[in-house]
Amino acid sequence: MKSVVDPNSIQFRLTIGMVLAATLGISGFTGWINLRMRQILVESHKDNALMIAQRLGEDASLYEESMIVKEALYKAVDYRQQPDIAIWVVADDGRLLAESDTLTMGSWQVNGFADRLMAEVTGKPGLDVFKLQNRHLVTCASPLLIDGQLVGDLYVVDDITEDSQSLSRITRTLALSSLLAICVGAIATSFYVNRALRPIRKMSRLAGNISTSNLADTRLEFDKAPTEVQELAQTCNMMISRLSAAWEQQRRFVSDVSHELRTPLTLVHGYLQSTLRRSKNLTDSQKEGLEIAASEADRTIKLLQDLLDLARADGGHIRFHMEREPLHEVVQEVLDMGQHVSDRIQATLSPVTALADRSRLKQVLINLIDNAMKYSEPHKPIQVTLQQIGDRAYIEVRDQGRGIPLADLTKIFDPFFRVDEDRSRATGGTGLGLSIVKTLVEGMNGTLKVQSKLGEGSIFTVTLPV
Repeated sequence: MKSVVDPNSIQFRLTIGMVLAATLGISGFTGWINLRMRQILVESHKDNALMIAQRLGEDASLYEESMIVKEALYKAVDYRQQPDIAIWVVADDGRLLAESDTLTMGSWQVNGFADRLMAEVTGKPGLDVFKLQNRHLVTCASPLLIDGQLVGDLYVVDDITEDSQSLSRITRTLALSSLLAICVGAIATSFYVNRALRPIRKMSRLAGNISTSNLADTRLEFDKAPTEVQELAQTCNMMISRLSAAWEQQRRFVSDVSHELRTPLTLVHGYLQSTLRRSKNLTDSQKEGLEIAASEADRTIKLLQDLLDLARADGGHIRFHMEREPLHEVVQEVLDMGQHVSDRIQATLSPVTALADRSRLKQVLINLIDNAMKYSEPHKPIQVTLQQIGDRAYIEVRDQGRGIPLADLTKIFDPFFRVDEDRSRATGGTGLGLSIVKTLVEGMNGTLKVQSKLGEGSIFTVTLPV
């Protein structure tokens, strides 16, 4: 799993969605259980209070056969009283006819609870639930009939505080258990979603590694992935196949066109050069026109040759003859060739032997030195250095030209890219030289890097294994 949580990722959204759904479900179920348990608690105590109210008149009628009404009432009240239930009877004129011993108990006398309770309840008919001094009570008030005669009003109060507190403790335990279940579920969901998304991450990595060199051989295969991922992989494979076919067709087209055009252009260029050599009968304007045509033909031939080299490199048709070569000798040969053109090349060469293709390495160095000479001032030196650091050989070509903007450093190796279009045209560049250089260096298992700063120049570094 990633150490940094990405709110926009599918894993994060699925995890949050599933956790929220589980939270709502568990919370709703817990809340419903709590509400239902409270309803059952209150209903059971209401039924008990109502049963006492109904039975107390019958009990008093039985006791009245052998004693007076008041004694019968006390006898019936004593029979039905419980530690958490208070009973009293009030006559129509407000006299207290009977009361249970519960009202005189210490727990009912604290802070004048019994007196306040009787004052609050007396006169309120029917069943009710209310709270008094942090105690939960169920009350039942009804007329008391003995042998069909109205004696007064009967009041039954059931203290359900202890049961309510027990229910609250159960509710808290249930809430904590639900919270723990949600946390465990969230962790399990995160791992499950992460595992379920592994095929997609694998597909992303495979797709990220696709390049022009392995496009034809790349296929996304997932045997145990979900059906949707397998369908997506099949669609991607079809797309890769079409891209590979289109790329191969484009590469073949460039190669064929370059090859077919180079021959007639070479003939045209040769004819123009031959005509110029026999230019005694030409006017100055005719000679100038032929020189321009010959120059453009020569530039076009070079462009076609570069295109052909690139097409062969992309197609894997360039063969490298890798041998252990004395790099200082190879570099010196290129420098000797450059001395015929300019005397401003300065070299510092250390004896280094490395694996390389001699002819391809010469082509790389000629391109780099030619670029350095083209894009720097005529009086500024070009520095070439060769040294070995560890198991790598480093060849640097340093100029003191205008430099390359930082935004263009990653683009200069792209085909036909020009930092300065007008300036490149003036120097005769095709925009393919650095692309070919990079391809050749990588074909020799090396690397090509560039450092540049505007106004100070550029440094191209070729690294080869020794």
